[in-house]
Amino acid sequence: MESAVMVAPQDLVAIAHPFGTIEVSRDALMTFPVGGMFGFEKLTTFALVPAARQGLWWLMSPTSPPTTFVLGDPFVCFPDYALDLGDLEKSQLEIERPEDVLALVMLTIPEGGAPITANLRAPIVFNVTRRLAAQVVSRDESHGLATAIDLTVYPRSTNGLDMT
Repeated sequence: MESAVMVAPQDLVAIAHPFGTIEVSRDALMTFPVGGMFGFEKLTTFALVPAARQGLWWLMSPTSPPTTFVLGDPFVCFPDYALDLGDLEKSQLEIERPEDVLALVMLTIPEGGAPITANLRAPIVFNVTRRLAAQVVSRDESHGLATAIDLTVYPRSTNGLDMT
């Protein structure tokens, strides 16, 4: 990943990954204050790194063994998607302003050409200012757990990390 901003080595975190060692800014680290994501409760710190497509992100655990997820902006594919945060979630994430919130959904990219799907039912919500995150179960039952999406709606970017 190229960057025009110089970062001091002590401000970087090295993440061992099957694609090689990836260095990210400490500012990219997000903490899940009330446990990690469903099925990964013990992993509470992740680096949130833009991918090589606008609206897609890598969520990478700096611990060993490497654990990486692909996240997508649901509003790119589903403009009517709505996020329904309750008071508890807002409190846990210390949300004070809507502009501090980034909501992303977990993508599943199966091998063998099966459709790529998005978990719209349990988005991961970030307070990008406080660097906090939580996976939130939507109260909207119309949000699917495995909704087919097309990655080509996310335009290519030269500023993101390409791990393909």
